[in-house]
Amino acid sequence: MSRKLVHKAAVSEVFLTDSARATADSYLLAAQWPRDHAVFQPGPGGTADSMVVIETVRQATMFTFHEYYGVPLELPFVAKSFDFELTDDRAARAAFGAPQEVTLDLVVDIPAGHRPGRRMPFQTHTVVHAGAGRPCARVTIGGEILDPALYRRLRAARPAAADLPADGAGGPVAATPAQVGRRRPDDVVLLTAQPGDGARWRLRVDQGHPTFFDHGSDHVQAVLLLEALRQGGLLADPAAGDASHEVLTGLRVEFHAYGEFGTPILLDARATGGEGGARTVRATAAQAGRPIAQADLVFRRAALPGGPTS
Repeated sequence: MSRKLVHKAAVSEVFLTDSARATADSYLLAAQWPRDHAVFQPGPGGTADSMVVIETVRQATMFTFHEYYGVPLELPFVAKSFDFELTDDRAARAAFGAPQEVTLDLVVDIPAGHRPGRRMPFQTHTVVHAGAGRPCARVTIGGEILDPALYRRLRAARPAAADLPADGAGGPVAATPAQVGRRRPDDVVLLTAQPGDGARWRLRVDQGHPTFFDHGSDHVQAVLLLEALRQGGLLADPAAGDASHEVLTGLRVEFHAYGEFGTPILLDARATGGEGGARTVRATAAQAGRPIAQADLVFRRAALPGGPTS
């Protein structure tokens, strides 16, 4: 699988392995989740990291448009929304020490009259199968594919950057790695807010990070914002106990604007309730006084091997 077709620079970040067309607008893709990953490690009970599920479907979406719809590599993809649900965390659990083989049923939805050109909106609807073919997750991605000239004009109108360090990564981190389900301090993407921010955290924008900035970009990439929203959701409710034992089982996010370099991105996340063993959170990322991403997240205690979900 060519890394260029999934917009990755490092081969180690490519999860897709094969593909086939099923019908005119539906596709079967194969992927392999690694035994371990630099950032997206298996969670409590060995359940696949929800972020690796989302990233796999993101790669599948881009690959499908390039491979089967003839979308040139130079056309920018713009993410508008992600809707994720982990439907069976037991099925998403690999055997100890083994990579997880998964398949994806992906359906492409393009409004009538739109094909690659100046501006093409799309949605992809994907069911992910793991654990001997059992459905374990569903992901819907909404976005648009732009003509490069149009993209350049849109980006030319971006606001001027504030006078901040180029990487925007300085300051104390807001949590230990374990508190946000990560192993390395470099993978904690929330910084403690500064006086006057009016928010709970600042986004840590480290353009040298090998996963969140696998390749160059003129804006803060969606994968970093998604991870920041997830980490904020884990930290949102101290009364919930040890959030490191929770699994992200639902995420619905809409992107309203690009995240720009050089200007602080501020994050808030507040518990909104929950029932049936779930904990729900509303999270927002804002920049220069306007929201750039808003999300609703659902967390559940991990189902441990051999036992019921607690």
